[in-house]
Amino acid sequence: MAYWQRRDVVQKYLQEQGWRGWLLMDFRGNNPLLWQVLGRGPEGGHLTRRTFLWIPATGPSRGGDPVLLAHAIEGNALVDGRWTLRTYQDGDGLRAALASFGLAGGTVAMEYSPMGELPYVSRVDGGTLDLVRSLGAEVVSSADLLQLAIARWDEHQIAQHDRAAQLVDGVKDEAFALVGEGLRAGRAIDEHAVSRFIEQRFAALGLATVYAPTVAAGPNSANPHYEPVAGASRPISRDEWLLIDLWARLDAPGSPFADVTWVAWTGPSPVPEAPRRIFEIVRDARDLALTRLERAAADGVSPQGWEIDRAVRDHIAVAGYGAYFTHRTGHNLGPEELHGSAGVCLDDFETHDTRRVLPGVAFSVEPGIYLPGEFGVRLELNAVMTPTGPRVYTPVQREILQLTSQ
Repeated sequence: MAYWQRRDVVQKYLQEQGWRGWLLMDFRGNNPLLWQVLGRGPEGGHLTRRTFLWIPATGPSRGGDPVLLAHAIEGNALVDGRWTLRTYQDGDGLRAALASFGLAGGTVAMEYSPMGELPYVSRVDGGTLDLVRSLGAEVVSSADLLQLAIARWDEHQIAQHDRAAQLVDGVKDEAFALVGEGLRAGRAIDEHAVSRFIEQRFAALGLATVYAPTVAAGPNSANPHYEPVAGASRPISRDEWLLIDLWARLDAPGSPFADVTWVAWTGPSPVPEAPRRIFEIVRDARDLALTRLERAAADGVSPQGWEIDRAVRDHIAVAGYGAYFTHRTGHNLGPEELHGSAGVCLDDFETHDTRRVLPGVAFSVEPGIYLPGEFGVRLELNAVMTPTGPRVYTPVQREILQLTSQ
């Protein structure tokens, strides 16, 4: 979804905040969010000069049409009836054009994050911020504007995600079954072979993906971003821990990813007490995030991403494993982006995410505990926030899978 389907919501938000408008800037692709807001890129090639998009708070009903400001050489590639196109030739012309937006004495939202707390949003360089401030504007973050304009899924995208989740879950089951069958038959199989099997099944099902799936056995599962490599992967043996993290989307424009992580014990001996206890702590922490979001919806509030992460992180810390939870609780899921930029993350660790968890925004919930040299547990599901709470589309692991019984 682009700005044009959400323009009334965007204008209302600008007016409620008392902001003069929203100013987006891209230079050689450093801010792809501008083009996502527009819903199109330049016709006939890439741009090499600065391009600005001005969305005034007044809205089109009061003559406040969006204005795209481009270099004169590149203006022809950006003609579109949905906005007014203005051009500049030199630095003085650029400054005069920006000043004509009425920035002086007003507050302007940009892709900026105070202290760089949200690097997903912080796309505007310091010099451009200096320029806009020199024209008399106060600059604030556009973080929640981006959520309103482009991060929320429509019903079609939710249906695409639901279908992808079903297919990804099926491949996950096939991958664990492949390992179990090999172990029972005495056939050696290594992590990379399972990872390649997952990629091949995605291709056969018409799914698109990025990167290689994680298949991590034994102590490799204690590395949150472990990637098996051909010729250097660990053989998967009996009686050890196995973590599989896999993700894919329908191969269609705007289709979102499904991204899940499950764990298993290769057996046949019973699951030892240590991984079983860690599994239960992580499972309860994951479920706590959903409970907190449900309570917030019932209270009519939209919590910020950091608040959910903090509740999950405190739960794990109380259990004595806070030092071993080494990443955020969840990342945004964006259209065609595994780790979305425009939407909220559940994070008070890597960043302090002050964006609100808004209806229509999708995210993963994936706490983990990683014990170096031993094993790691991560349990991941995907949810879309609704007015009544998070709706989970991916399967939810409640118990440890056991792959062999003899």
